[in-house]
This record gives sequence, C-alpha cells and structure tokens, in this order.
Amino acid sequence: MTANEWIGIDAARFYPYRKIITKSGYLCGTSAATTFLCYYQDHLMPTIIPAHIRAKGSENTAALQDLLRVIIQPFDFPTLSFQVAHGMSRYFSLFHLPLRARQTPLGGLTRVIKRIDQGKPVIVGLMKLKGSTYGNHWVVAYAYKKDAVGNYWLKIHDNWGDYQKVVPASWINGTISLA
Repeated sequence: MTANEWIGIDAARFYPYRKIITKSGYLCGTSAATTFLCYYQDHLMPTIIPAHIRAKGSENTAALQDLLRVIIQPFDFPTLSFQVAHGMSRYFSLFHLPLRARQTPLGGLTRVIKRIDQGKPVIVGLMKLKGSTYGNHWVVAYAYKKDAVGNYWLKIHDNWGDYQKVVPASWINGTISLA
C-alpha cells in the first residue's frame, strides 16, 4: 500500500444510496443496514433482499428501511453493535437466508481492512468519545487509506446525505459485517 492511496470500492457505487438517510431520531443503525444490504443486493448477492421488498438497482428503499426499523430498532433507541448485528441476523432468518451478521464490539480497523480488501463494505460505529463529529453514529465504510504519517482514513456513506465522506479511522467503535 502506498501512502494516501485509496483501497476499496469506488465511491460511485454508493451514489444510488445517497437518499438513504436517517430521517429522525436514532435510526442510523437501520439506515446503515439498509445501505449495506442494498449494496450486497446490487453487487454481491442479488437474493439478499426479496424482489417484492426492493428490486435490484432500485433507489426505492422505503419498504426495506421500514422492515429493518421494526426488526433492528422498534423503539427508535440508540443501538450497540450487538443489537444491529442481531437484528440483521433476524432479518436473514426471516427470509431463510444462510447468513448471519458478525460484530466486533470495540475497535475494528482490522475487520474493516479485511472486508474492504475482499471487496465488501462494512458497517462501522463511530464514537463521540473518540472524536466523532457525528456523535455516536452508524455508517457504511467502503474504502480506506493510510496517510504519510501512518493514520488511517475511511471513505463512508454517512446516511446523512453524503455518500463519499472521509473520516478518521480512529473514530471506529465497532463493526458489523457478514460472517
């Protein structure tokens, strides 16, 4: 890896998800899961979302987001990694998919790099106490780089309308990916 070289998925692949936003409350876990599953459906696993919920390539994600809200965050409370991972695993069980979500409750840069190197996005928790200007927030990371002084950076879909935001990897506090 050369310093300041982005490694990962092209940001243009996340443009179709720019309208997946957290509209109210603490639903960023649901929004991040929606973005993550849509990417998987469009680029990695077409059957991960039933066609009657979202057609592959569609920007209409309302039905999926509503379903995930009920499964992951029925009370609109902030979430921890195990809640988002467990909710996603419940989603997979509901549709008889042989998948489960995996969480790393603390840290997670190693998991982020591993998944992105495999061509897969990863849901990342950002933590206010680690400096996150988002506060505690769930996003989808899809690229990383190491700068000249050794700091890592992530390119993320922030579910606040920016699908190519850059944040320091030092803000990571947990990850969710597929096992």
